[in-house]
Amino acid sequence: SDGRIKPDISANGKDQMSTDEANGYQVGGGTSAASPGVAGCYTQLYQAYKSMNGGTNPDGALIKACILNSANEIGNPGPDYKFGWGQINVKRAYSTLADGHYLSSTLSQGNTNTHTISVPAGTAQVKVMVYWNDVEGNPAASKALVNNIDLTITDPASSTLLPLVLDPTPNATTLNANAVPGVDTLNNMEQVTIDAPAAGTYTVNVIGTEVPQGPQSYYVVWEFINDEIAVTYPNGGEGFVPNEQET
Repeated sequence: SDGRIKPDISANGKDQMSTDEANGYQVGGGTSAASPGVAGCYTQLYQAYKSMNGGTNPDGALIKACILNSANEIGNPGPDYKFGWGQINVKRAYSTLADGHYLSSTLSQGNTNTHTISVPAGTAQVKVMVYWNDVEGNPAASKALVNNIDLTITDPASSTLLPLVLDPTPNATTLNANAVPGVDTLNNMEQVTIDAPAAGTYTVNVIGTEVPQGPQSYYVVWEFINDEIAVTYPNGGEGFVPNEQET
């Protein structure tokens, strides 16, 4: 009701083959199919992080940030009120962890933290997201967000880039409009997308615009997307069943 981006993430919920009683299979649909798929992706990422960090469990905020920032684009460009940040892509979320494309820090009211990211030449797109696990809000408040952090990025040409925001005005036209760069005061995650970025050093500015219950911890995650094909199957060593079609 306050215009936050919901859903957060999307997954396949149509004509999905799943398990059934008596060791059988059936076609499922709706959130009954999509929700456990997302839960399974989270489980894989928790296990992956633990294997990389001596068995230590990750902060849930980090895993969620990786999932949201690395989602496949579906629906309108950027976030939207139909699919959230896109369709979950656990391989790309895993790469964020494996490549170490994340950092964490804390922020207090009125302060600004700066971080730098080096973008290599030939990158097709860069996506940078700040995510924080906000403190509990008042159910009677008109806006759920309590601690408001803002994200901007300064590119090598000293231009300031803003995150993508939606128009929450409650009518069909505005709710279906594309996200545009602006100032976000509703969500506990903000993303800046840069198409065909110039190579060089980008400064990530995390601003404590309104942090009444601080200091607030946060994560910054980033992803470099290139125009390339990643073959995941077959990947070598698989066996094929005779007379069965493989995709």
